[in-house]
Amino acid sequence: MDFFIDNLAIISRQWPEIAQKLTRSHFDVSQIELVKDEELSLVFDKIQVASSYNQSEEARLQISQLPINTPNVTLYGTGLGVVQSTLLESTHLKRLNVMVFNLSLFKASLTYFDHKEWLSDPRINLSLPQDTNKVETPFIALPAELELSTNSSAHIRDRLCLALDNDYIEQSQGILNTALQQKIMGNIDCIAKEKDVSELFSTDLNTSSKTDYIVCAAGPSLAVHINWLKQSATRKKFTIIGVDTAVKSLVKAGVIPDIIVSIDANDKGSFDGLDGDIFINTPLVYFPVVKSDLLSFWQGPKYTAYSMSQLYNTVNELYPRGRLYCCGSVIHPSIDLSVKMGAKKVLLLGADFSFPGNKIHTPYKNSPEEVTSQQTAEQTKHWVINGENERVPTLLCYRGYLRDLEDYIALTKGVDFYNGSSKGALIKGTSIKGATSWEKR
Repeated sequence: MDFFIDNLAIISRQWPEIAQKLTRSHFDVSQIELVKDEELSLVFDKIQVASSYNQSEEARLQISQLPINTPNVTLYGTGLGVVQSTLLESTHLKRLNVMVFNLSLFKASLTYFDHKEWLSDPRINLSLPQDTNKVETPFIALPAELELSTNSSAHIRDRLCLALDNDYIEQSQGILNTALQQKIMGNIDCIAKEKDVSELFSTDLNTSSKTDYIVCAAGPSLAVHINWLKQSATRKKFTIIGVDTAVKSLVKAGVIPDIIVSIDANDKGSFDGLDGDIFINTPLVYFPVVKSDLLSFWQGPKYTAYSMSQLYNTVNELYPRGRLYCCGSVIHPSIDLSVKMGAKKVLLLGADFSFPGNKIHTPYKNSPEEVTSQQTAEQTKHWVINGENERVPTLLCYRGYLRDLEDYIALTKGVDFYNGSSKGALIKGTSIKGATSWEKR
């Protein structure tokens, strides 16, 4: 039986814009499969949308994660309508916001399943993914639809994944992580005697004439800009900040950044094989969870920094140091450092957050990373949209780093951000400019 016309009639009355887009949307019969065990369910693009055994119990399990008797709920995804109908059984519910994640999937569901009851409820508000970064709480995110997100819903999908992982992130990176606390205490002597990163921050007494900064991350697109970075004119005009994972590629090409940032407690040899003497004049900005071997290796000045995490609250009472924004990736504090040093324009190179060309990092010549990177890129199921509106493979954590960077950029006023490549992830809040064209502006 085809339910689409009756379902669409309700949507047309209440949400005509969505109805128009549904009418124009399309799904192919090859994308769908109807499966029935105890109950009829839908498989879309090889992902089963809901249980085929007990959909009501599945819905109640998802709803059980919400606060009791909450008056407002946002549901990300439409499913087969069972979650909506179950939520609406509560007299405490005053508003149910339902966001359509995939129009083609929704159209298929409207075709094969009767949604009239919940669509007709006056407490329902139906919406499409807009250009918003905010995750409304409390919420339910339907797992199948996170997997079936479209290009237009990818940004909110990533933020939902961050929200769902928040408790784990807090536990693994927070004050209760005894392993990280031990690493900090193992570096306490270095913290005590080395410089404070805030000494680098721009003040009335410490203002650099350079306000144009380059932050070099380790993404594959960095390789395109290496020759330009080597030019003396570039070095005179820009302050170059390099993340630790990019250093080996930069140094092999003859580029030593003006400042290097390292934060990783589990760094896998970013400086292996390099001569420490070449960094004798290069400041290292580090979080004190880094390996003690790195601090011993470093011949140049060292500046201690903390993130905003509660992890550093105890050591900050003993040795107060400047704090840098960080949500897991070394590129976050590197960019925040440039801003705190007085940057007015920041160019991001190698900030791909993805695997353009099936490569993870800019590998130095004959690096074994080249093979490993290609294998990882081919195996991952995750993706982001790049600057050319194409899907490029990535990792789940990279998606999170990207969205956290976008949040930072949105909150940072008075600084223009540029992305040196359209091949990597599209970074909201940046303009895509090739390195040389950015210089000529």
